[in-house]
Amino acid sequence: MDLKKDAIKSELVSVFSNRIAIPIFYSLIASLLLPAIVWYIFTSGDVLDIIGGIVAFVLVLIIWLVMVWGELRLKTHRIYFTTNGIEVRPFLGLRKSQTYSYDDITGFTIELQPAYPFPYERITLMSHEKKLLRISQFYFRNYKEIKLLITERFTNYQIQKFSLRKAITEIFE
Repeated sequence: MDLKKDAIKSELVSVFSNRIAIPIFYSLIASLLLPAIVWYIFTSGDVLDIIGGIVAFVLVLIIWLVMVWGELRLKTHRIYFTTNGIEVRPFLGLRKSQTYSYDDITGFTIELQPAYPFPYERITLMSHEKKLLRISQFYFRNYKEIKLLITERFTNYQIQKFSLRKAITEIFE
């Protein structure tokens, strides 16, 4: 097995929590429903069925966009904190890795995300006002260790309040 040098010297590796199954489940269901709804729209002969199918298609498409393009793309990364920098593999670790040098990261923000029954935190690593990486407490079992490593290594820009408008615009950045 051919291992990278950095993978051997990892200071910390992110560990997904069981809650990662939630966006994966909704993404899979929405991905299966979208073609089924399209098939229903085109095979239905009644105008009200077609209108209902279009409404259902739009709702399922919104769920798919939020889950796949918002949650899975932006927040579910496999993260390796190494001695040289941070190696990130997006989309559950399935896509090509990106490496950020510790020198490139100028700070971070912490945002409290509303959720039931308890809110959770999200850290965004920044490079001169550009968002590099979002790390959510909801998806990582070892979030406290990740947060400790980040707070020891970088300066805190600010603690931000949650904004639904900002969260929606981030999906399409």
